[in-house]
Amino acid sequence: MRNFIGFAAAGLLIVGSAAGVRAETSAEHSTDGPNFTFGASTSYTYDINDPDTSTGENEKLYSNLEQDESFNIDLLQLGVSGTRGPVSYGAKIDFGDLAKLVDNDLFNVDDSLALQEMYLAVDAGPVVVTAGRMPTPIGYEVLEPWANPNISRSRAFSYQPINHDGVAVSAETGSFNTMLGVVNGFNVTDPAINNPDDEYGIIGAVGAAVGDLDLRLAGIWSQENDNSNRYEANGVLAGNYNNCRYGLESTYYNGNNYSNALDASVWDVTTYGGGTWGPWSADLRAAFTREMDSTNGDSVAGAKSNSIWSFTATGGYEVTDGVVVRAEYRLDVSDENIFADDDTGSGSPDQLDNVVSVQLLWTPATGGK
Repeated sequence: MRNFIGFAAAGLLIVGSAAGVRAETSAEHSTDGPNFTFGASTSYTYDINDPDTSTGENEKLYSNLEQDESFNIDLLQLGVSGTRGPVSYGAKIDFGDLAKLVDNDLFNVDDSLALQEMYLAVDAGPVVVTAGRMPTPIGYEVLEPWANPNISRSRAFSYQPINHDGVAVSAETGSFNTMLGVVNGFNVTDPAINNPDDEYGIIGAVGAAVGDLDLRLAGIWSQENDNSNRYEANGVLAGNYNNCRYGLESTYYNGNNYSNALDASVWDVTTYGGGTWGPWSADLRAAFTREMDSTNGDSVAGAKSNSIWSFTATGGYEVTDGVVVRAEYRLDVSDENIFADDDTGSGSPDQLDNVVSVQLLWTPATGGK
């Protein structure tokens, strides 16, 4: 399998490079940029369960996916993008709690500093060839807090990649678009486990736009080593009507027998709805998640048939251009005791958790997946 994918990757680069030369000879050598972007997010989270220590299940409810009952630096992001003739480029550097999700240590500093993107894209006429560290087409929500309707993220986001190292070919015809790529693996990680056995992954997406309605189907299959693989399928239907926005997302994830991957199967359906009226905004999110261990039928939390219902309500106010303050209440209810709850005595787990968050966003220029 790895030989076939390796030859495919080489073919994509050769075809893209040859087509790129033809495009460059005929295209105007116009220059746009470099354009710099900036975004920052800080928050305070209060977990009503008052867990004495953070756990994996509770952390999924927090804005920074890390600390409870604390002031947090969620994300500080610096970006650059631009074009030179048929070539466009982009890069993003992250600092803060959310940087650890990128799964890459920049200059071996720590998990709070990461290189999220760094790519070149060649417009070769009918197709665009992109190589480097690219954003993923999978998922409705993104790493950047200012590009999400809610403060916290859906549980499905925990199982989705952020970016990929590889090469991809994309094309757009009218309202339809497609993408196919070869990547090192499901996630970008440090070199020791990024493509450890010279195995690769295949990622693809198809999309269509009808008026203000967008549909995207995306998926990835990654052979993490000789004896294990991970795959995920994701569908998003989203749109806008007047001042309102809405979305529906379905995700299926499966990871098999890999020490660096969650050995589980997960199915999630999440709905989004909200709107903006002047400086005010309001957004609701409801979700159902079923998490199952893929080898013995137990849930990832250690109990059988773990199903979780989630409800989130978020309100925001734009204080001035690019500066937004938001507040959120979130309730998660499971059919098993998976949430750490110090109030029940000795940190005994509970079936539900309530989280309140406040967030301040500064986004002179926004970005996202």
